[in-house]
Amino acid sequence: MINKNETTNFNFTPQIAGVMPNDNNIEFVGVRKTKQVLWIQNGSTRYFNDLPIKVFTLLKTAFFNDIIAVNFLKSITANLKRQVELYTYYMYGELDSTPDVKDGVLAPSENFRDSKNCPSLLWNSKNINIGNHVLTPRQLIIIDLIGENLPDKAIAAALSISQKTFDFHKKNLFTALGVDSKMALLKLSIKYKIVA
Repeated sequence: MINKNETTNFNFTPQIAGVMPNDNNIEFVGVRKTKQVLWIQNGSTRYFNDLPIKVFTLLKTAFFNDIIAVNFLKSITANLKRQVELYTYYMYGELDSTPDVKDGVLAPSENFRDSKNCPSLLWNSKNINIGNHVLTPRQLIIIDLIGENLPDKAIAAALSISQKTFDFHKKNLFTALGVDSKMALLKLSIKYKIVA
């Protein structure tokens, strides 16, 4: 006998880009320990050195368009291919459901930070967003400090500003993101992978 009064609800979980055999999109994933990049397409994972030339050219062009990234990565290594791989790591290092290359078009940077003070935060092509709002470096620091559960007075001291000035910045951040409390800000920040 079949019970027709019960329904089964399936929660939709976004699929990682490139994982399915017929998914031509490309997803980059960074290996934190080595800062190497792997890429996933059509259900296969490959090394950065095996990237198709068209995709490598997209990344290289984006890299060369950001002079701050170029200058920083040139100081790390003289090898151009490694510079582009490091650029890709810092821009697209997070494994997620949004393709990094879709229909031959490179996506905007992800909300990936190798560390809180990630060097890519200074690059012109790197943005950390919550929705359509691009966070300023100061807003990102405020979110990080709130994430550490510091009281407002301690955050103001860490920023070397007065409590009143911090309240002003916090209010502006809350307004820009449409939240009204630290807890709501943290929930939103977790959703957008700003804090863990």
